Amino acid sequence: MEQENKNTQTENREKKETKKTIAEAALGVTIDERDGLIDNVYRNFMEKYKREPKIPKEKFKQACSDMEKLGITMPKLQNADALPQLIDGKTTNKVIPITTEVAGGRIDTEGKIALHRHQNGDVALKLYPVKIEPNLKEYFGHAFSDEERENILKTGSPGNVIFAEFKKEEGKVPVLLTLDKDTNHFVAQRQEHIKIPEKFFKATLSEEQKQELLNGKIVKIEGMESTQKSGVVFSANVQYNAQRKGLELLFEQNQEKKLFPPKKIANMELSQEQRDTLHDGKAIFAEGLKDKKGKEYDAYITWNPEDGKLKFSSKNPNDNTVKTETFKTVHNTPTTQQVAKQTQEKAAKVVPTKKNTGIKI
Repeated sequence: MEQENKNTQTENREKKETKKTIAEAALGVTIDERDGLIDNVYRNFMEKYKREPKIPKEKFKQACSDMEKLGITMPKLQNADALPQLIDGKTTNKVIPITTEVAGGRIDTEGKIALHRHQNGDVALKLYPVKIEPNLKEYFGHAFSDEERENILKTGSPGNVIFAEFKKEEGKVPVLLTLDKDTNHFVAQRQEHIKIPEKFFKATLSEEQKQELLNGKIVKIEGMESTQKSGVVFSANVQYNAQRKGLELLFEQNQEKKLFPPKKIANMELSQEQRDTLHDGKAIFAEGLKDKKGKEYDAYITWNPEDGKLKFSSKNPNDNTVKTETFKTVHNTPTTQQVAKQTQEKAAKVVPTKKNTGIKI
């Protein structure tokens, strides 16, 4: 009997640990049962961003009771990964199921929510229920023009500054609008609170570009560098997004979607002339390239303009191979036989561990 009790306790403890692990994975936080979920969400937020969230912890706990009245429970917020956004005063990224009581009846809907902190410190719950379609007639006293309506349907933004009258005593204030396509609500940000960065994807913005972006215009920016593929340079249309409170790439509006050869290959820097050579579909032969382990190798290099990828080969891909100053190149383009011989000589010095299927970097 005693052994059975021990087995039961062990089984319950293991189930509890399993549930905790699943919850941690779903929430993306570390759960400390002593302090509770909310305390841990705040702790994890401060560890990640090195600052306090905009909504004080006690105010958030008070707001939870208001949310529960609308059927917005902690499990729903956890499933939507909404807690970090809410405690920082932001609108949730995902729609959340909402239940309201009207005239004794129950209405189930969904929408986004946010906690707004007033100047006196009070925190108010804001609801943005999903609309069937956006109001394209007017926004707080501003009547949309045909051009603005067309722009909103294309990019989600009117493409210019809107003067909205939120309060009569305040008068009309300049704002930038972005349509939240999940809820069909407009998100506004006052122009005076917007700061355009000096650089975007490592491309330096001119004063003229920054001013146009501040005015809600679409601006084409050249020479941006991809964060996903190292060294890949591209151009695209960019616009300010009031919902994200930052600049946004508009690839759908950029019909060209141009990519450019990288500025660096392995341990070698490329000049503009060399990048132009690759862009023209020609190959370059490089000696002394180094892979991630520091091992040197030689290769012919070509570039694919459709996906921005480089191709490395021990064989000459065409007769247009270009000799460059940056790379150690031969004066006469080596033949396929010569390259093969060089490759064999190098391979003979290394004891192979597995079949060599090509050059890897």
